[in-house]
Amino acid sequence: MSVDSFMIKRLLRRPWLSLLALVISAMLCAALCYLSGYLDAERARLAEIRDSYDILCVVSDVGGTKTDQLGMSRVYSDFILDKDEGIGAYIRDSRMVKSFGYMSELGGGDLVGVSSPRCVAALDESMGGSYEAPEGFFASEEYICLVPQNSYDAYAGRSVVLQLTDSAGATPQYPYGNGHGEIEFKVVGWYHGEGSELYMPYPASQKLGMRLSGFETTDAASFLVADNAHIEELIAVAAPMLSEVDPTELAPKGRFGFTIYDEQYRATLAAMEQNIRRLAYLLPLITLLSLGAGFLVGFLATRGEMRTYALMRSIGVTRRQLFFGVLAEQMLLPLLAALAVSAAMRQPVFALVFLICHAVGCGLATARSVLVAPSAILREQE
Repeated sequence: MSVDSFMIKRLLRRPWLSLLALVISAMLCAALCYLSGYLDAERARLAEIRDSYDILCVVSDVGGTKTDQLGMSRVYSDFILDKDEGIGAYIRDSRMVKSFGYMSELGGGDLVGVSSPRCVAALDESMGGSYEAPEGFFASEEYICLVPQNSYDAYAGRSVVLQLTDSAGATPQYPYGNGHGEIEFKVVGWYHGEGSELYMPYPASQKLGMRLSGFETTDAASFLVADNAHIEELIAVAAPMLSEVDPTELAPKGRFGFTIYDEQYRATLAAMEQNIRRLAYLLPLITLLSLGAGFLVGFLATRGEMRTYALMRSIGVTRRQLFFGVLAEQMLLPLLAALAVSAAMRQPVFALVFLICHAVGCGLATARSVLVAPSAILREQE
């Protein structure tokens, strides 16, 4: 009878131990594969959050008490948008707003210059707004506007004369206009709702401000961080013009700050990083358990068999043949369990890690029994 057939018959004669080895192997291999897959998924989700989480920054006075009607001069708006001399390279989705008062046959209200539909809820689809405008509307310098949807049919394609007032007005430093004027605007689109506001492109609002008051101002500004990993760089580059808001400071006219709303982002990252660290600690623990399970199964399988192994050695079976034969006997069922788990969970690498750890444990227990000299074993049995 060959060693291989002998080992297989021995395996079949120990059904409870074989079942224990199969169940333990399947559970530990599945745990290792599941944990590794979950850990990879968490790391991928963490990287995705770092890359795609929207962190809003809002410009205000230096004390953080006011975020609209700021009257920021062009120096500040250029600094925000400039990629070379300002913070433009560190931000995305800038949202600039400039408002004027108007009176016309449409009624009265505010004419609002916006650089993006996300500047106001009436246009922002994520906030329930909707609009229809020609392509390139928000970047245009033409005097065009969007009107409420209920007024659009009557004014579509028409030009309307607006009596305008620039809230910035004229100052002794800029005595080129009095803040008032009559300008003709063309109606090119609509927004959903029945409001009194009219919306125009932000670049056109800057040209309009120069025409009415002699200078360009921005009433409100916000933006998103372009790369969340470079928030500190953004703060450092912005510092000469836009400091971080400090509520304890007085807010002298002409000074501005900005607030980075990253609390939720940082809390989410901290929670996920902590969870990943905990999961990472479990991986070596399960590998140690796999090694220990291998030793336990090997010990139970070889316990009381030393005389048999000594007899096999005495009839010519070498140490190497006996060691690898017994080890193969112990690893057959764990191998089948690992193959099944790997196919089901698609984690071949960690199934192999389990097999290696289990084999090391089995090998240690097997070596204890089969590598002892036959004469010593037989003398001890006598």
